[in-house]
Amino acid sequence: MAKDIFSSQNKVKVPLITKSVKRNSIWVISLLMVVFLIFNFFMMRQLQSFFKNTIDDRLHHELGHIKASIVCDNNSFKIINPTELNEKAMGEVSENSFFLQIYDTSKNLLFASKNLENYEPIPLITLDFKGDYLFNDLNIKYTGLRTGYTKLYDCNGNLKGFIQLSTPKIKMNEVVEKIINLTLYSLPVVIFLFALISLFFIKKTLNPINKIIDVANEITATNISKRITYEAESTDELGRLKQTLNNLFDRLEFQINQISHFSDNASHQLMTPLTAINTELEFIMRNGHPKDECRESFEIIKSQTEKMIHIVKTLLILAREGETDNASRKVFNFSTLIETDLSKEFKDQKVSFEIEKNIYLKGESDYFKVVMENLISNGLKYSNNMEVTVSATVSENRVKIEVKDQGIGIPDDEKEKVFERFYRGNTSEIKGIQGYGLGLSLVKLVVKQMKGEIYIEDNYPRGTIFIVDLPIVNLV
Repeated sequence: MAKDIFSSQNKVKVPLITKSVKRNSIWVISLLMVVFLIFNFFMMRQLQSFFKNTIDDRLHHELGHIKASIVCDNNSFKIINPTELNEKAMGEVSENSFFLQIYDTSKNLLFASKNLENYEPIPLITLDFKGDYLFNDLNIKYTGLRTGYTKLYDCNGNLKGFIQLSTPKIKMNEVVEKIINLTLYSLPVVIFLFALISLFFIKKTLNPINKIIDVANEITATNISKRITYEAESTDELGRLKQTLNNLFDRLEFQINQISHFSDNASHQLMTPLTAINTELEFIMRNGHPKDECRESFEIIKSQTEKMIHIVKTLLILAREGETDNASRKVFNFSTLIETDLSKEFKDQKVSFEIEKNIYLKGESDYFKVVMENLISNGLKYSNNMEVTVSATVSENRVKIEVKDQGIGIPDDEKEKVFERFYRGNTSEIKGIQGYGLGLSLVKLVVKQMKGEIYIEDNYPRGTIFIVDLPIVNLV
């Protein structure tokens, strides 16, 4: 059933243009359009500037000739070269015409070119400008004029008037208009081309991600060893994505292998007591057995049942790992727990207790009982039932609980790994010591929930010391 669901999920038809592609394409098209419009705007401004400079050069040239044709004579102006003021460009109205006006500082017109008779009046403007020439725009008719000014001085060097020379901006306006029309007419085509370009590049950009997705979809619980091999720099976004996913798959593979290993161990661990119980029940159900034999069978059943309960309790505690720890508000007497429960539970085994009185801890007493049972049971199991010592001493509002055994010890490179879920040390596997790799991970989980620490030291001349460091609760 699950396989069918995953297969159907992997076979979902992906559209040619996904929402991500559309969204990114819109951003790219918008950006390209902004660049396109800005480019056209600045190109138009540059052309306007070019045409204005060209017109200004023409005006400057003509103004220079006209000014040279006018001289001061007894504080009046005299035209010494009338031909210069009666050129063809000043007699007709065309795109190359010059409109000339000479006037004094009181705006009294002294001279006007003939073509002004057939043109709109051009205002006489008195301007105070630095230098000999000034150029600006005048809005006359729809074309507008580019106008140049130069000053006239009397024989004493006093300002007496101005020479105003204007020419239409027809060509410049035509070019600007053509650019605007070209921009408007080409806009749909440009948008279409930008859309194609953006779709192409975005699809090409997302193609590596699609390859990574395809490889990731091929990785399953039965094919967990496959990895993404896309070529990319480790500092690149795609390289980091590849490395992150591969690291995730490494962790998943490790967990799946551990779970598989645990399943085998747990099945064996659960089957052993179940088989023993079943055997003893069959034995009891037979008629004619003495009471003593039945009692022995009941004791075996009880022992195996307790073993199963311990396994199930461990699994339940681990299953609640992600839940909020409400038990941390509870307070229990650790000394009493040892005296009333654990000392009796291990009374028939080589376990000695050296515990100070009235040590109170914050947490769930049932959980911590499982912690101590696991530590003591491990000590007995790995030391071939040699003596295990449990001690607890209080110092500076903390209690230090030590469980010492005289067993096979734990190599330094495994002292952190033994707390990993489902981990089984190499020595345990070689010696055939039974276990399912959950006990110490449960111990660390509960100790951590109680705001404590657990670590391992070597016991000399042989064995291991598990040390649990916890904060105590002062009830005084």
